[in-house]
Amino acid sequence: MTILDQIKKMILPRVSAKEKSLYQRLNIVFGFFFLIPTFGLLYFLITYDLLNDQYVPLFFGAFLICSLAGFVTLRVLFEKISKLSNHLTRSLEKDFTSNGIRKGTDEVANISKSIDLFEKRLQTTFSQLERKVSDISILKELSDLCYVTFDPEELLYITLERGLKITHADIGSVLILKNLPEKHFVIKARIGQEDKLNIGDTVDFHTSVAKYAVINKAPFVVEDIEKDSRLGRINKAQYASKSFVCLPIKTIRDIIGVMTISRKKTADIFTLEDVEALIPLVSNAAFTYENLRLLKDLEKADQKEKHLSWLISTTNSSMKDIELYQSLLKDTIRMIPFCGTVLLLKDPDMPDQVQVIDFYSKKNNLLKRGERFSYKGSLLESMFIQVDTTVVGDLSAMTMDTPLEQALLLSHGGNAAVIHPLVNSGNMTGCFIFIHENKTDALNYQNQTHLVTHIFALAMEKSSLFKSAQQRASELSTIKQIGSVLASSTFDIEQVLFYTMDMIRVAMQVEAGSLLLIEDNVLKLKTAFNVDMEKLSDFSIQLGQSIAGQVAAKGDSIIDNHVQDSRLFFSAIAKASGFVTRSVLCVPMISQGRVIGVIEVLNKTSGHFGAEDQQLLQSIASSVSIAIENSRLYKETLSIADQERAIRQIFQKFVPKAIVDKIVHGDVQSQSLMEEFKTVTLLNVDLRNFSRMAATIGPQKTVSALNSFFSTMGEIVFAHQGIVDKYLGDGFLALFGAPLSTISDADNAVTAAIEMKQALTGLNADLKEKMDLSVHIGISIHTGEVVVGNIGFDKKMDYTVIGDAVNSVFNIQDLTRHLPDSILISEKTIKSLRHPVKVNEIKIPDENTKVEGLKVFELLSQTRPEHDHSP
Repeated sequence: MTILDQIKKMILPRVSAKEKSLYQRLNIVFGFFFLIPTFGLLYFLITYDLLNDQYVPLFFGAFLICSLAGFVTLRVLFEKISKLSNHLTRSLEKDFTSNGIRKGTDEVANISKSIDLFEKRLQTTFSQLERKVSDISILKELSDLCYVTFDPEELLYITLERGLKITHADIGSVLILKNLPEKHFVIKARIGQEDKLNIGDTVDFHTSVAKYAVINKAPFVVEDIEKDSRLGRINKAQYASKSFVCLPIKTIRDIIGVMTISRKKTADIFTLEDVEALIPLVSNAAFTYENLRLLKDLEKADQKEKHLSWLISTTNSSMKDIELYQSLLKDTIRMIPFCGTVLLLKDPDMPDQVQVIDFYSKKNNLLKRGERFSYKGSLLESMFIQVDTTVVGDLSAMTMDTPLEQALLLSHGGNAAVIHPLVNSGNMTGCFIFIHENKTDALNYQNQTHLVTHIFALAMEKSSLFKSAQQRASELSTIKQIGSVLASSTFDIEQVLFYTMDMIRVAMQVEAGSLLLIEDNVLKLKTAFNVDMEKLSDFSIQLGQSIAGQVAAKGDSIIDNHVQDSRLFFSAIAKASGFVTRSVLCVPMISQGRVIGVIEVLNKTSGHFGAEDQQLLQSIASSVSIAIENSRLYKETLSIADQERAIRQIFQKFVPKAIVDKIVHGDVQSQSLMEEFKTVTLLNVDLRNFSRMAATIGPQKTVSALNSFFSTMGEIVFAHQGIVDKYLGDGFLALFGAPLSTISDADNAVTAAIEMKQALTGLNADLKEKMDLSVHIGISIHTGEVVVGNIGFDKKMDYTVIGDAVNSVFNIQDLTRHLPDSILISEKTIKSLRHPVKVNEIKIPDENTKVEGLKVFELLSQTRPEHDHSP
């Protein structure tokens, strides 16, 4: 080995930059660029003796200073690079190890490696960002689509399609959870398995892997179904691969389904990144799907409300009976899809049978309205006992032996039925049968069919009440007619009874009837319809014999709708009359607590006799009983009436009618007629210039004229509940409010005065024709307190009034002398009126002191309703 080789071996490893730190490299660089040139320069200066020059040392010193400054600057720079290298090495320590890179002291190499790792990381991050951008783009596309489509199933399909795109999968399905009739999944969308899965297929919840996503409410990832300890089973064909993921479709309220994703083309295992990418997609789809579903539910609710409004409107219409039921059925068909429906009512006359009221069927069948079926041994029997809704899920699997089941359940083409009871006023009156294609439809529409049944029950109750009201109105009309006849025809009682029986025949819709009265303790036929009276005129029925005799003996009504089987049936009468009796209603006629006869009706033309028929006939019988009793009493009171009439004719010439009434009826003591302090309205009417008239026409014509005047004016007073108290030569004083007071005494007096003034025209026309004479009057009216009663002594008594009010009415009369044919009333009378009047106050002369303190008015007109007839 040469000396040169030895030097290289000793020096070159020390000066080599490989595996050296930056500081070591800096020292080597400083040695090459500073120390060696410095020693060479110094050697040159010494060899050639250049140090003696005064500028050389200065130059050499400046060179050393600049070299040192450059060294310090480089050292600071290299220190920063070293710190950067250490920081990058620490931050990428894991990446160095995972990528097989060994850390060393070569900071520059470490920085280069770090930059490479950063580049790889940036590429990975950029790839992830691209994927996120793709995912976000898919979500945005789906979000935009949510505002366009209103089809939930289309939305689910698109969501599945985007989910497969995000996860780079090729097979998937969307299953919606259903709870009726049992818990299961329904396939709403599928991609890649068209040969094995169909839209609408059901998957049992309990055997499906998807149930774990529902139960846990979290994504369910399966790497290998055959090795997964949670499942432990062989993969099924529809899952396509051993690895798949199930994500729950969650709404605010609950989980509505799942989305399953799997791969057929690759065997890649699904990762959490795949799940995280799918979660926002599924959440967005779930939110939109729920909104669409709620929107559809709202539309269905609006439609349901509209249909219910139609039903209620139809129910409240004027339609009734079959017209109403058919109209309601048409509305129901528009509201609920079904194969057929039948409305049935129980037959009240045949408890074991139901009658078809109305029906609808998509298929042709032989059902008829009004057809009757026995429900014994059928499905309806248990329902009628329990009074509860019955659901039949599979009609084809049940044994339908009865004609009712064959005709009502199997003739419409459906395989499920819902039977709702019809309940009116707490009683089950029938049922409503709805036939559906399957049990699911039957259960889904059960609430609606129940509501429709309830509306039908209300409609039927309305019709029933309407019929009852009509029947009751007819019955009341009949009773009123009979009452009117009985009240107005008390003379010919036999004619009244005949007319009554004729109205019974029409009102009760019966084939025959008869009325029998008790005479000498036996029943005798008095009148009848549709019965041969001649054949039965000799028959008499003992009390207790036959139905009529039993009713007469006990006083209780009897209804027998199967009279042929009754022990009380009197066959002798049936044979004699030739009339076939099937049903009987017989009621007693009771007067003053004793039975005086019976009314019997036979064979109701529609149905059987019931409690309403009994009530109507009993009411008629009571009216007839009263009429018969009134007829008897009428004859007894004829003589009393004649006596009263005679008394009235005698006394009424001398005493007011009201006093006569009190005397005749004896309802007042003499003391009450002697003295009575009360408020009355007094009316004084007086002829003007009577003395001059009497002197002109003579006394005979004067009396005739006065009688005509008093007759006309007196009748007007009596017509308005007044009495003529006393005649005053050429006038009279009338009282209103004595002896009987009313609230309309003042009004009656004013009305009478107005009619007197109006009657004056006709009176003058008559006097002008007979006597060439016309008269004028003055009328004064005043209301005040007086003493009224019989005044005089035993030989001569007058019913009259005394008091200041009497003087006042005469004083007011004096004021009429200057106002021909006028009516003057006092302020007290105006205040006593119930109805307004039009008046004009008159000025009283100062010299007239008799009416001092009174305000007097001239009556111009009166406002009194035409219908007011107050006594």
